[in-house]
Amino acid sequence: MIGLLGLNHKTAPIKVREKFVFCEEDVKRFVPQLIDAGINGAIVVSTCNRTEIYFDYTEKDIFDCTSTLAKMLFDWRKADKSVGAHFYHKFQDEASQHLFRVASGLDSMALGEYQIVGQLKDAFAIADKYELHTPTLIRLFNKAFEAGKKVRTETALSKGAVSVSYAAVELANEKLHNLTSHPTLLLGAGQTGELTLQNLLKKGCDKFTIINRTAEKAQELAKRYNGVAKEFSELQNELVTNDIVITSTASKKPLITKKMVEQVMIERQNKPMFFVDLSVPHNVAPEVTEIENVFVIDVDDLQAVVERTFGKRRGEIEKAEKIIAEFVADFSDWQHTRNLTPTFQSISDNFKKINEAELEGFIKRQAKDNTEEASMYADHITNKFIRLMIKNVKSITDNGRKKEYIELVNDLFKIAP
Repeated sequence: MIGLLGLNHKTAPIKVREKFVFCEEDVKRFVPQLIDAGINGAIVVSTCNRTEIYFDYTEKDIFDCTSTLAKMLFDWRKADKSVGAHFYHKFQDEASQHLFRVASGLDSMALGEYQIVGQLKDAFAIADKYELHTPTLIRLFNKAFEAGKKVRTETALSKGAVSVSYAAVELANEKLHNLTSHPTLLLGAGQTGELTLQNLLKKGCDKFTIINRTAEKAQELAKRYNGVAKEFSELQNELVTNDIVITSTASKKPLITKKMVEQVMIERQNKPMFFVDLSVPHNVAPEVTEIENVFVIDVDDLQAVVERTFGKRRGEIEKAEKIIAEFVADFSDWQHTRNLTPTFQSISDNFKKINEAELEGFIKRQAKDNTEEASMYADHITNKFIRLMIKNVKSITDNGRKKEYIELVNDLFKIAP
């Protein structure tokens, strides 16, 4: 069975979301604890806008299972129980529907955006690397990728869609009117950093510097886009010479502090400075906003910019939801059919035992020349009965949904021939 515990940009502000960000090492350490507690496996999706734990469970009391998971998560992050109000819990069809909507861009801040697909694939790859998933979770995520692809192929939901990085550059351009006259510092050379850089170039920004913890990545990006790469140790000096600073690193602690910016503003002679913090947790300390002539926006401030691009794409939501409903039904059918696997095996085993016992007695009474032909015919009849029984079991159990009927059939075929 499938469960989901999560929070996102709709249910929690960034100051709450940043407490629950997971890196690969966190997943590697945390999920095995869940497995030890009785959960079969889990995949953790963690982005700037959401942290969601999709888990496979067999517990009869799902509420006990979920409360255990939530308690372990809050203890892991040393978070007060009050943050639980920001979390949502979904099970079975609701959980799969939610993931399929996420994969399709329907649940993103930027409707229809595609970056989430890569983030889901990264989450799946981590679970696969450390063998933290299960066959059910593998099927769930593969169906999510299929659903997302079909929505983007058969609807116009992604047409004109924007990313958070696009919205950030748009907002910076609005505030400063002309990006070409403002030198820009990009802190972080990952996927979001590169997308941001591409959008900066489209706005005519040709004076940019890239800094990254791994200098080689900054140099590679700077070479590709004709910019300048600097060492991380030069961060404070670069803050002095750049009017715009866009951050997108995975650091768990602020890289730009109030004390640092106060010193920078003295050297800049109080010339205005604009920070765009696309990171969760924050790369720019919240106290930086207290400094005169320093302006800071984060991902939660970008919603208004993103909503302007929705336009006609809102009409595509209904089409997308219908596609998702089909995938939810398909996954549900697959799950319930799996409930019948032991039953089908029991039916097959019992019929084959009967076949073997009867055939043995028959062969003893026949000439050896007829043995092979008799065996083939007996197998043929047995397999026909097995197929008929399986078809009927699927029918009376509503394809595995009526568990009391499954138990009845199981009891019937536990009787030895």
